[in-house]
Amino acid sequence: MKTKPPKKIPTQARAKAKREAILRGAERVLLDQGPTAVTTTSISQAAGVPVGSVYQYFEDKNDILFNLYDTAYNEVEARVKKELADTPSGKPFKETLENLNRTFWLAAREHTTFRALTRWANSHRSLWEVTPGLDSSLAALVVSTLDVSGIKLPDTRHEVMLRTMVTTISILVDQAIEEDDEDKAEALILEIARLLSTYVG
Repeated sequence: MKTKPPKKIPTQARAKAKREAILRGAERVLLDQGPTAVTTTSISQAAGVPVGSVYQYFEDKNDILFNLYDTAYNEVEARVKKELADTPSGKPFKETLENLNRTFWLAAREHTTFRALTRWANSHRSLWEVTPGLDSSLAALVVSTLDVSGIKLPDTRHEVMLRTMVTTISILVDQAIEEDDEDKAEALILEIARLLSTYVG
């Protein structure tokens, strides 16, 4: 997900520290009280800065939360990228995808704010807006997974197949992350891999 650049890009150490304090303040409010309690006032109080300073660096509370979401997503995704980099070439697609989905799920569950931020982002954007496109990092990961497994999508269907796979993974992995029953989450992860391995033949 792409967010707008901050209103004021900090260049000095003091300004960078203030912007970081605002983000950490928002994170504390989110963890302690939930997303509905996140307001510019509660953020400024938690960060120890005037409300006016919040607006120097961010449009509003949603801008702050989307910045936190982007950071959390990138941190979780970094675990998947590392796992993919360590995957031996030629490993079957189904096994590779299972492993990567499980890695994403575990990283998301272990991350302190990922679930809350994902739930909030999904409730504030349409399905169309929250589903990654073909230029997304998820699409790049899917392509890399296919490459590792030696699978080449048909040229005439490459775009639509990739889009189908990215959408399927994005929606169903989100459901696995929301699932409190670990056995059900694992079953969903396995089903995603079965479904898409059959799809790519």
